This record gives sequence, structure tokens and C-alpha cells, in this order.
Amino acid sequence: MLLTVMGEFAYPRDEAIWTTALVRVLGGLGVEGHAARQAISRSADAGWIERERIGRTARWRLTRSGKKIIEDGMHRATAFLDRSEPWDGRWLVLLVSVPQGERTTRKRLYGGLAWLRMGNPTPGVWLTPHVDTAGDLRDLIAEFNLTDTAISFIGHTEEVGLSDEQIVQRAWNLAELAETYRTLLTRYADHRPANGDEVLLSYLELRNYLQQFMRLDPQLPEDLLPKWVGHEASDLFRDRRERWLAGAWERWEEILREARPNGAD
Repeated sequence: MLLTVMGEFAYPRDEAIWTTALVRVLGGLGVEGHAARQAISRSADAGWIERERIGRTARWRLTRSGKKIIEDGMHRATAFLDRSEPWDGRWLVLLVSVPQGERTTRKRLYGGLAWLRMGNPTPGVWLTPHVDTAGDLRDLIAEFNLTDTAISFIGHTEEVGLSDEQIVQRAWNLAELAETYRTLLTRYADHRPANGDEVLLSYLELRNYLQQFMRLDPQLPEDLLPKWVGHEASDLFRDRRERWLAGAWERWEEILREARPNGAD
């Protein structure tokens, strides 16, 4: 949530945000003050934001690393909200195994593979129709020092073993994801926030949901997954952004003015 706020309002202008403004907005999103300050501290420890001390107060700015995370998220969001291009039938396939004793490595690797929208239809096999992520996959495997044991290639399936449709069914838990999408669509179908805090918080809440779905949805081509409910959700995200963005920025500017200490620039 903190990175959602920073990405939406700090990144566009490369602006530093007062602690009180961040805590206030996160509080409106259901994060208690102590937890909000802890999130700020942990984000600073992770190298995503850095503090600018001004008198007895502080404000926070995205670091280069933090900007990279935001830019990656923006790139992914653009792809998520656009309709996928026709699929040429090729898969990017990875064959990899991690020793049983290296549970932390395995967990982190699997998280990285999921972020690359790769699914796991059978043990040791990961794949995605997004073959353009081969470079990112190469970097990920190198990061975990698995280049000597991993095998990757791009190609079509043959009429041996699982079909493309069966691969999709096994590689991703789409039934649960579809139900989550339907819940979101029901919740926001008739939601019309008033100006002020309500539109700002509704906008940020929905943008945060977008970030979550980007990690869960493999964004499969329509050739593999026709009539996917996720397309309805992407339409909703686009529509609400157009409707709520101006009002959200207006309220955000007011909060910044209210949070600014006397005499501060």
C-alpha cells in the first residue's frame, strides 16, 4: 500500500512526501499509525525510500531502487490493462529443480517465477506464453546461481502428453482467481465515491487491488483463455481511473498542504 501511494503521487513529480501525509492516507486505508510508521521504516531499510530530515520533521523520497520497482509495476500495469496480442502458440519453458535443503531459495525462486507469469503444470517444469520475458528469466536464474542446472527453451507443444488447454488447467489456479475477480466486480459495480477523502481512498484501494491482481493473473492470451473474467476487471480498472484520478489528486494536494510544517518549502 505504501508503494502504491508513493507510485501514484510521489513518482510522477519526483516529490518528497511528509511522514504525516503518508500516515494519514495509510490510516484511511485501514493501516494503524504504528503499522504505517513501521512500513515506512522497513521500506527505508529495504532501500526503496530515503528520508530527508527537515528540522524535527521528515519527508520521504523514492530511491533509484524504489523508482525501478514503480517503473516495473507501471510497465506491468500497462500490459495488464491492455488486451493481449494474438498468441503464436509458443511457450517459454524452464526446467529447474532446487535441492530439498534450500527451502528459502526455492520459495524466493518460485515467487520470482510467478511474477514472470510462469505456471507449474508438473514438478520441475515452469512455463509461460509470454516468451518476451526470456531475458528476465535469464537474470532470475543467474541471481539464484542456477545456470548450471536449469534448462530453458522456446517452442510449440506437440500431440504428446498434455494439450495447451490441459497445461493451463494444471499450471494456474484460475477458478479461485476468477471468483476473486467476481467479488471485486460486484463490490465496485455501483460504487460512486464522493469528493474528498472518499474518492482518494477509493482510488488508492482499487489501484492496490490492481497491484495484487498483477501478481496473481498470468494474463494468458485469449487463444488459451477465452471469455476470461479478468478482462472485465481490467475494463473496470481503466474506467475508474479515468473517473476518479482528478478528484484523487485534488484531495491529495490538500493533504500535502495540510501536512506541510510551517515555514517548510
